[in-house]
Amino acid sequence: MVKACEPQAGEEIPHDHLYMVTGLSSNNLDKLAQVPLPEPEADFEAAIEATGYGRFNALLMLCCLPAFWSAVSVTSAPSYIFTQAVCDMNLRLLDMGTINAITYGGMIASAMVWGFLSDSLGRRKFLIWGFFASGVIELTASMSQSFTMLLITRFTSGFIFNGPFAVLISYIAELHRTSLRARVILLTSLFYTIANVTLPLLAWGILVNKWDVPVGSIFVIHSWNFFLLATALVPLITGAAFVFLPESPKFLMSRGRNEEAMEVFRKMYTMNTGLPPDTFPIKTLVKEKSEQLEQGVKALKGGMAQTAPLFKPPYLAYLILICGAHIGCMFGSNTIRLWYPQLAAMMGTHANESLCSAIAPLPVVEEEALSCAPIQTDMLTYLQSSIVGAGSVLTYSIGGALVNRCGKKLVAGICGLLGAVVIILMPVLGNSAGAVVVMVTVGLAFNSLSGASLSSIVVDLFPTSLRVMAMATFLMCGRLGTISGTVIFPALIDYGCLPPFIVVGVVLGACGVACFFLPNTNLKRLE
Repeated sequence: MVKACEPQAGEEIPHDHLYMVTGLSSNNLDKLAQVPLPEPEADFEAAIEATGYGRFNALLMLCCLPAFWSAVSVTSAPSYIFTQAVCDMNLRLLDMGTINAITYGGMIASAMVWGFLSDSLGRRKFLIWGFFASGVIELTASMSQSFTMLLITRFTSGFIFNGPFAVLISYIAELHRTSLRARVILLTSLFYTIANVTLPLLAWGILVNKWDVPVGSIFVIHSWNFFLLATALVPLITGAAFVFLPESPKFLMSRGRNEEAMEVFRKMYTMNTGLPPDTFPIKTLVKEKSEQLEQGVKALKGGMAQTAPLFKPPYLAYLILICGAHIGCMFGSNTIRLWYPQLAAMMGTHANESLCSAIAPLPVVEEEALSCAPIQTDMLTYLQSSIVGAGSVLTYSIGGALVNRCGKKLVAGICGLLGAVVIILMPVLGNSAGAVVVMVTVGLAFNSLSGASLSSIVVDLFPTSLRVMAMATFLMCGRLGTISGTVIFPALIDYGCLPPFIVVGVVLGACGVACFFLPNTNLKRLE
């Protein structure tokens, strides 16, 4: 019976047979064939890839330049004023180390707060208001008249600045495709180089002048106050620059705000290609989260639950390892970087022939100790600091070419070990100012590249919901290493020339070894 009902080959299929088999009439089937298939859903990586690379990315890098310049000025500017402020505020060697360290202390105090809030509430608003607030605090710090006032304002500046800068690294990564992400993060490290070159030149242009402008009877603005005032303008410029940039589309997708993310992708596409937004090839995005987070207290509670996995397996082991490596990296590189301007000034002033003779100068007579005299500096002193800052250009260029080919952890480990060797040899081979400049330049270049590679690994290793929190913890640990180094370094000088450099080199070597135990994240897609 069934076979009898089936039409033979070449026969026209009757209407009642179609209806029995498919439940549809021939007219229904014709209409169904004309309905377009739904667009396939694209994930973040496919969407960011489709935006291309062009003017938007160039604008992003341009806005990031003053942000990285701010990072250098906030942490390094005080190290340039000591030659002038030593008498105005009666500073001792330990006081200088404390001022250098206290900024990082403020950063540590706020690390978890900023990372949690940004992962819960967004990137862009923290970049804008964070840099604005940091600029205001820097303006206050520039008016300091005492050691106590400078110490409080430096701590507050570090507390505020840590937030937007921790967000910045994740923000940059989330606006670039996988093949460019590591190279772009290394490229931003060149901005550190630009800042490290221009900051000492700015110091030379201002600090060599003997400006003392009285305001009232007890308030005096010195040359070093004007220098801090000039550096305070950069965070304000940075906050204004980020007004013109969008929210991270990756963050928007992770919050279920796909329509807003699509608008960002279309704007990026239009800026990069010059084509109309409606020609963007991606039409539908994958729903990473179906509901948006609540606002206010509920958002905070949800954020706490969201970031809890960072401190549980498997992320906890990765976090401990990479933070330990970063502590060693910053212990070495920032200690040498922050103390070098003072060492260069001491070598230039006393015409010492070696680094060790500058660190341990001849005892001064007691009468001279009663009258404070600022360390005299000239263009050569600041030019040496500029050369040290410029030395990373070649290293970053080479590192950018090797990072995707050799792997980030290999670059981080090898550069950490090479930096350690150079630092240990400094007191042995640093027999002249020129030799010290070369060795400090090479050592800091290697250490900076190691730190930049570690930053790139953090971005790849953790998912979007944990990325800024992980980056904030990572940076907090690095700053803990900086605090330790800047305080321990002058204390070790009391035991001779070799101990401080040997300790710094050993810690850097341990950092380099730890990098080899990190997971391989080369060309890893963002989660």
